[in-house]
Parts: sequence; C-alpha cells; structure tokens
Amino acid sequence: MKAVIFSLVILVILSTLVMIVGKDFLVVNEKPEKSDVIIVLSGNIGRLEKAAQLYKEDYADYVMLTRAHDPHLTVKDAVEIGIPEDALILEENATSTYTNAAFAKSEMEQHQLTSAIVISSDYHMRRTKFTFDKVFKDSDFDLIYVAAENQSPWYSTKGPFFSTISECIKLAAYKLELYEYIDLE
Repeated sequence: MKAVIFSLVILVILSTLVMIVGKDFLVVNEKPEKSDVIIVLSGNIGRLEKAAQLYKEDYADYVMLTRAHDPHLTVKDAVEIGIPEDALILEENATSTYTNAAFAKSEMEQHQLTSAIVISSDYHMRRTKFTFDKVFKDSDFDLIYVAAENQSPWYSTKGPFFSTISECIKLAAYKLELYEYIDLE
C-alpha cells in the first residue's frame, strides 16, 4: 500500500512539473536553413502547412511525406497547398517516430540527399530530435528541427494535459530504447 501511495505522489509531482515546464521542455525549434529536403512526420494538422511554408520560402527542393497515406499528409493534401507532386518523396511504411527516422534516412540515402529540415508538432519535437539524432548518429547528414505549432495550445486544456504526460512517458521510453512497445505515435 505504501508503494502505491508513494507512486501516486511521485506521479502527481511529475505531472505538475511537466505542466509547469512541459512546453519549454518538449519544444525544440531551430532556425531553418537551406537543405535538400523537408521531412514531414505524419500526425497532427499543421505539420504539412509548415512544410509548405518552408518549401515556398525555398528552404528545400523536395518534401518527404512520412506515412504519406495518413489523413492530412497525402499527396493530394500537399498539392492542394502548393507543393508540386514532382517535389514529393513518399515514405509509406513508418509506424512510429523511430521508424519515421529509419525510413527517412533510407530515403535520403536512396535519393542522395545530405541535409534535411525535420518537421513535427511542437510538443513532439524533443522526442523527434532525440530519435532522429540517434538514428542518424555517425552519418554525414545535417538535420535541422523546426516545430509546427499545434492548432490549439496543447498545454492549457485537460485533453492536452494527458497528451503532455503521454509525450513525456514516450520520451522516457525512447531513451530506454523501448521503441517496439510504443510503436504508434
């Protein structure tokens, strides 16, 4: 019983800390630089729009869509917001942030690309950077991480509170290399 109470107290303390510093801790947002490709991770609305903005500002000649069959990240969606179809590189097999990185690296090698801007939602960027840095370790690829703002302030309402806690748990699990147990974002 004492262990359960202790665990609950620790969980409450950690949850409170996450909510106080969650956004500052989880968000990584670097200044974009000219790169070969913009890699857009599947997931929330806003990621593709950020990629289109950077593409139109001439930060890269190509845009890679990971899990290109997911809602809000299809070829049709990309073309509708101004990314030409011939500028798209499609990766359709990823099932997690880890496999996003592994398949993106493979696609970059196949297309002989050496630099990328990696885009995901703001709250997902710390885990994205950790994972991509790990997968691309000991390679000559240059990666820059640019956050797409989530459509709502994810850290200020009840639903996103649990998303924040979930993201912190997933980040810890990724640091422990438990990718296969957290397969889907």
